[in-house]
Amino acid sequence: MKQPTGIGLYLSNASNKKEILELIMANRFLREYIDLSTLKGVLHSTITIDRFVEDELRHDRFLITTTENSSLGSMSSGQQKKALLMYLIAQKPHYMVLDDVYSNIDKATQESITVTLGQLAESTLLIQVFFRKRDKLPCIDTVLTIDENNAIVKEETAGAFMATATTPEARLQRFRLPDEYDEGHEDINPLIQLNAVSVRYIEKPVLDKVSWTIEKGEFWQLVGPNGSGKSTLLSIIIGDNPRGYGQDMILFGKKKGSGESIWDIKRQIGYFTPSMILQFTRDDTVENMIISGLMDSVGLYVKPSDLQKDIAKRWMEMLGPSYRNKSFQSLSIGQQRMVMVVRAMVKKPPLLILDEPTVELDDENSRLFIEMVNVLASAKKIAIVYVSHRDEPDLKPDKILELVPGAEGSKGIVSGL
Repeated sequence: MKQPTGIGLYLSNASNKKEILELIMANRFLREYIDLSTLKGVLHSTITIDRFVEDELRHDRFLITTTENSSLGSMSSGQQKKALLMYLIAQKPHYMVLDDVYSNIDKATQESITVTLGQLAESTLLIQVFFRKRDKLPCIDTVLTIDENNAIVKEETAGAFMATATTPEARLQRFRLPDEYDEGHEDINPLIQLNAVSVRYIEKPVLDKVSWTIEKGEFWQLVGPNGSGKSTLLSIIIGDNPRGYGQDMILFGKKKGSGESIWDIKRQIGYFTPSMILQFTRDDTVENMIISGLMDSVGLYVKPSDLQKDIAKRWMEMLGPSYRNKSFQSLSIGQQRMVMVVRAMVKKPPLLILDEPTVELDDENSRLFIEMVNVLASAKKIAIVYVSHRDEPDLKPDKILELVPGAEGSKGIVSGL
């Protein structure tokens, strides 16, 4: 068989990606396609980034630096991926395994990495692991589809792979919100008012006089390149950033610094980012996971009331029958994400923040997730802030806040759709 110049592994969220990566690096997964046993290989992955960052913290060894950053740990996620790629290329490997290379990086960095990998493919075998069809690199000429048992179920040319549909329309779920119930939040509008907020870290400016007003029921998308200050802006709203003090801000009707409790603020915000899932290691049922959202606890430690059980039941009906009588740990990644969003929603917060929620979701689960977000937004009962570098064609925000970097930090540019 002709040796491919680039191999793509198309995974679903039911596949065990970590195991696949380990098997590839040990030459135990693609042996019928290529023998890697005598070749030098490297792994471009957040797994590798985490290992380098841990080495920095434990041993003060800084192997990956840039002119802007003295350590990998001080970089944004996009900067980390680009810096790691340059470091790995310098090792002159025979093959490179690319783990979901486009996640958490802005468009400009995506384009730069695509060009770099296209040039690298002329001399180095690339093995790309990805979840979204549109993420396939142009230099990949053979695609292997992997099932939930980590078995290769289909081999196609790149052209044939791209010509097939991602998710049949019939398999998309139609969500219906549960009936109303009163969670006792005050009727406040606007919810958030930031007036010329500026933030800098030592000598590094991050935000430059950003003003932003979020009103009840609005659906916002927050965008901006890596390092533009999106995480800083969110942390100020949530109350986790001490640089919020002294700023001209009104959060849920109370001026910042007027004696408000951080827990009063957090009670009115539902928040989800994929990394939160790592906090939940107990084998709780889906029902108990949802109920724990009413208590803002990691797990359920007290006996729930009949009302709390009833509320959870209504939300589980929205999710559908595939979640009934299931433990959270037994669910696929996509299903766990939806449960976590429902958990954030169940206390009926005035504001829901979704931070990069579709990272590592496959095509089917991404479309299901976006469908659920659009249903939540269309009800106009809560405000939503959706943060992502990825364009989702089916997402329907009302307004966009774009953070545009400048010499004094990022400016905030508002546009409507």
